[in-house]
Amino acid sequence: MFSKTSEYAIKIMIYLSAYSDKNNLRQVKEISDSLESPEAFTAKILQQLAKVGLLYSMKGKNGGFTVGREVNKIKIYDIVIAIDGEKSVSACILGLNECSTENPCPLHHKYYKIKALIKENILEANLDDLKNKLKYLKLR
Repeated sequence: MFSKTSEYAIKIMIYLSAYSDKNNLRQVKEISDSLESPEAFTAKILQQLAKVGLLYSMKGKNGGFTVGREVNKIKIYDIVIAIDGEKSVSACILGLNECSTENPCPLHHKYYKIKALIKENILEANLDDLKNKLKYLKLR
């Protein structure tokens, strides 16, 4: 459902929401090792998330990353949009440019209901809910 980059971004955000704060920043290597993600790939995602304010970053010897705002206010939707853009959640299921209620693709009337359920039940979930329910996330 999500791009591989969005999947890692979600994992990164859950990890940081559970294990860091402004007094305890996490460095790229630690995050990538904990999530078994390539370091350069992780760094790129962290930069994208920081650029839109989902993460707070600090450079230097004691620098690192943490969440940029309250975790109960960061939704999966925010993360996916930051990484893949609005089209990733609003695009036509068949990839057509012109698909709407007025000009539907052959699957539009079936898929818009599913898309609404996905948004309501998955994309609207916040980090606070996820970090409290996710037990398998590896720690280092």
